Amino acid sequence: MLRVVFDTNVYISGLLFPGPPRQVLELARKRQVILIASDGIINETARKLREKFSWPEHKIQEFVRETSRLAKLYNPKVKLSVVEDEADNRILECAVAGKAHIILSGDNHLLKLKEYENIPIQKPKYLTYLMEQKD
Repeated sequence: MLRVVFDTNVYISGLLFPGPPRQVLELARKRQVILIASDGIINETARKLREKFSWPEHKIQEFVRETSRLAKLYNPKVKLSVVEDEADNRILECAVAGKAHIILSGDNHLLKLKEYENIPIQKPKYLTYLMEQKD
């Protein structure tokens, strides 16, 4: 089964809007992929939901609980400095530590890399396409 890391923007888009990010969140919820995450990614997503989208605290805590339960959590010991945005480096660290098969992101800085340590970086639509091919 595919081991997948979601960038914070995938979580946020999936929680707030219909489309491929929501579809990949559903794949994780249905355990059709193995979600790989870290406390750092979950906390960053919670912070953005709170600060940028004014989400109610009870909904944020629900997201944190569900994602912590759903995901295999890795808290990488190795700190990377591959891209300028520190939050993006946390995504790469988690993917390496969790031996991810793919990183899903809508972030152009990460997408420009195309891959890191042989882990492809793709938009969420790519995973929906892959899963459709499996059926």
